[in-house]
Formats: sequence, structure tokens, C-alpha cells
Amino acid sequence: MKKVTPQGSLIKQLRSQLETGSLQKEMSHAIRISERRVRLIENENAPVTVPELERIAAYLGVPRDTIAYAINTPKLVLPASDTTQSLLDDLFKDRVIPRFEKDRAYATMDEGKLIHDAQHSEDLTVQIDVPLNAETSEYAEELIRLLTDLTYSKRDWLSKTTPADEIALRRRVRQLLVLLKGNDVWFYYTHQMRHLPERYDLPAEGDPSELKFRVASVLGPPGEYGEESIDVNVDNGQPYFMKGWDSKKKGENEGC
Repeated sequence: MKKVTPQGSLIKQLRSQLETGSLQKEMSHAIRISERRVRLIENENAPVTVPELERIAAYLGVPRDTIAYAINTPKLVLPASDTTQSLLDDLFKDRVIPRFEKDRAYATMDEGKLIHDAQHSEDLTVQIDVPLNAETSEYAEELIRLLTDLTYSKRDWLSKTTPADEIALRRRVRQLLVLLKGNDVWFYYTHQMRHLPERYDLPAEGDPSELKFRVASVLGPPGEYGEESIDVNVDNGQPYFMKGWDSKKKGENEGC
């Protein structure tokens, strides 16, 4: 699997700036690698796979290209201090997150986690980025139907499921994932939090809103060169204001 060289010192600095989860132990658990690997990455720029780099970037809340020296194509590498300062300056700024944007969806064959996330989501969306034939269309339609029926918006709250039903569901979801992958159709998804009610304009300060989860999925082509993720269009429900790190810290200090 293809590996890339991370900017360890930048990763370490960004991790230390997090409000929560700033310890190496917390980060290692979240991105599913050992604490020893985290130390090697931060202190020695130990090579990582592209999926590992993407999990680190998602954890830190930055684009993956900012924490690696090169991924798919060569790029100019600024001195570490300049790179770090430029990125940190951007993170300290207050930002408006648009309603519609792109995120990263990740390939999965873990039917248990997929079912769990569907059961804890309001709804599910599907993006098709690969041609489907009659056979794969049937597999895809059944898989999406099974997952959609588990979401809050579609669930039959009066029906009772038995352990045998749950085992059969997991077995069938697993079979469909295998059948699709065997036909070069990968299932990617991300568990996304949405701000509701839906609107196109930035809400006024103090307007009520609620947060609900959504499974944003993609039927896409097989990953290349070790890639296990794909772009997915996401709908955040409404634009929202995100305070930069500096503003958050000021608010914390004022509340002390």
C-alpha cells in the first residue's frame, strides 16, 4: 500500500492546540493506530498510508495535503515554520461554513459499524459515482433500502426485532457489500452532523437550531494506490458560523 511522509512537527503542534483530545493516547485511539506510531509520526515523520493520513487530517480538522510533504504529485514544501504559521493563522480565523460543501467518505466492509451509524442517523443519502448494470443496481437498491429502513425517519418504531432478525440483517448487508465490491463497486460513507432547520442563509444570532446525524454514502469505483476514500457532496442543512481557535480561547477565558 502506498505510503507518504507526514509533517510530524506540524501534526504535533495542531494536536496540542485541540480543545479536547489533545493527548497522543486520545489521538491514537481515534485514528486507530498505536500510541507508539503516533510518537514516531510526530517525532520522526514516520511514513503513513494514505487512509491513515486522511484519518489524522480529519481528527485535526485540516486538509490532508497540509500535513504531508507529497501525496499524488510533487509540491513545493515551505520551511516548517512558514507552513505551520500559515496554517495556524487560517485556523485562528472565524469562518462561515456553507450549507453545501464536499467531505470525504471512506470505504467500508464493516457491516456492524455501518448498521450502527444508520440506526443513529436521521436519514441517508446516496451519491452514485460509478456505472451500475442490472445486477449491481439490484444489489445497491437492496443495500440502500435496508440501511434507510434503519434510520430514525424511516424506522418502524412499532415492530420488534429478534436477535435472529439482527443476525440475518448483518449477514445480508455483509453479502451485499461483498457482491458489490466483487463487481468493482465500493461502498463509501461518512457520518455527518447537520444543522437544522434547512435554510440557505446564515441564521441570525440566537435563532434556534438542532443537530441531527446523516449517513452520506457513495457508490464509487475501487480505490487506487491505496486510496480508501472519495469526495462526497454534503448538505449541512444551513450555513453556520464556526469560531476560530483564538475566539474560542477568548470565550473560555472570559467565562473563567
